[in-house]
Amino acid sequence: MKTYIYIITAILVGALGYNLYMMDYQAGLLAEENFPMIIGLGASVCGLILAFVFFSFFKLQNNVKKVA
Repeated sequence: MKTYIYIITAILVGALGYNLYMMDYQAGLLAEENFPMIIGLGASVCGLILAFVFFSFFKLQNNVKKVA
């Protein structure tokens, strides 16, 4: 399961970098041509937060197994 989370994290980081690279900064943040990139950035950030929660869960799960 951890391997899948690592793969998904790498994909999300790649998507985050791609969306930051493809954004047209001269047009403005809320310009119409930047809207798909803003959605992609939001999805990538939400996915990375979820991956962080999963990593924390796995770490806590290992600690609980050691104690019990």
